[in-house]
Amino acid sequence: MDSAVTLDQLAAFRAVAESGSFSAAARRLGRAQSAVSYQVANLEELLAVKLFDRSHRRPRLTEAGQALLVEATAVSAKVADLLSRAK
Repeated sequence: MDSAVTLDQLAAFRAVAESGSFSAAARRLGRAQSAVSYQVANLEELLAVKLFDRSHRRPRLTEAGQALLVEATAVSAKVADLLSRAK
């Protein structure tokens, strides 16, 4: 990996997975759909794995995406814990 995975990329990935679409994720995050799509595509490139099957009307998590969603959720929870402890 040449670049680091960002928390924004993980948030975009989680939002798409949880909301079921890139446009709903964008609304939830207050970003443009293209920005969310770009973040997820960059994350897929960094990880060298396809997270979503985009051949259907709505994106579907791949098997790898399902496994990595668990990890992304854990990372997000740990960051929330860190921020809470810092306060």
